Amino acid sequence: MGVYKIFPSQDTTIYTDYSTLNAGLDSILDLSKNSPFLYPSSSTSRVLIKFDNTDITDALSKISGSFTASLKLYNANVEGIPTNFNIECYPLYQSWDMGTGRFNNIPETDDGCSWKYRSSNQTNAWTVTGLPTGVTSSYFTGIEGGAAWYTSSYGVSQSFDYFTTKDINLNVTNIVAAWTSSLFTNNGFILKNPNSIEFDYNYVYTFNFFSRDTNTIYPPCLEFKWNDSTFATGSSVFITDEEINIAIANNKNTFYDDEYVRFRVYAREKYPAKVYASTSLYQYNKCLPTASYYSIIDLNTNNKIIDFDNVATKLSIDSESSYFRLYMNGLEPDRYYKIQIKSIIDGGTYIFDDDYYFKISQTV
Repeated sequence: MGVYKIFPSQDTTIYTDYSTLNAGLDSILDLSKNSPFLYPSSSTSRVLIKFDNTDITDALSKISGSFTASLKLYNANVEGIPTNFNIECYPLYQSWDMGTGRFNNIPETDDGCSWKYRSSNQTNAWTVTGLPTGVTSSYFTGIEGGAAWYTSSYGVSQSFDYFTTKDINLNVTNIVAAWTSSLFTNNGFILKNPNSIEFDYNYVYTFNFFSRDTNTIYPPCLEFKWNDSTFATGSSVFITDEEINIAIANNKNTFYDDEYVRFRVYAREKYPAKVYASTSLYQYNKCLPTASYYSIIDLNTNNKIIDFDNVATKLSIDSESSYFRLYMNGLEPDRYYKIQIKSIIDGGTYIFDDDYYFKISQTV
């Protein structure tokens, strides 16, 4: 399988109206715009998120050739967003401490980063002036802070409108490549509203995402995708009829979250043509066409955890059968998942879904 996910080592939200508050252990990451009560033209928040260098290096060690890296955050609540707007993402210029605070803590917790400070106990203010070339910041006069970030070609954005999904899915391949080549240090990402609306009190909306501390199956992740399919077809015989049966082999029904599994996909015609033979035609398995793919679905929510992808989830072929490989550590433990197979056969697209289930257990 050419899909591998890692999860954040740190994430938090920083707020203009609570400029020394730490929210490192909140279950929600907040990109909302609220009615201001402290500053007449400002009530905004930004999200900071970081993935450990060791996890990134480990992910890249599994990849051969080119890859894409996508930053994914899953929507928890949306209310009153503009019809058309963007979310921006940049690599952070300075390091920061996540902290253990929560938004509703009384008294307010300041043992990690906030709008004004990047370290605990209101120390090490963010550097937002006198920045080097290629680094910038933005803030409202009187509430300096909010971090600084690299710009140039490293910024990415995602557009939303009324009809699009509100999950964040950003291609951050260039940023990850810059970190791994030591072009600059991995201090994580900053997600923010565009400058045009960030400090404009006319915009008020709720835009929330699940954090690493969520109790759901939707923590943020950095998803790597690449083409790991191989086609050693040899004497393989391919299916040409859409009326087929699919069987998934090597499915032991329960897997541990540190396993790397090869699933074999066997196919044969439901109604094989009659020929004179001394053995049953039903004993012979064939390969699916090369344009065949898999997806992984969470059984309880019916959400596609890994969607069909023409590159990253393409089935491989060897002399025995079609197959794909799956890293289980990108799936949440103690949940059931379902495999779907999609294949282009004789110009038609067919999806095979015949209760191919398995469960993930956590390694002790």
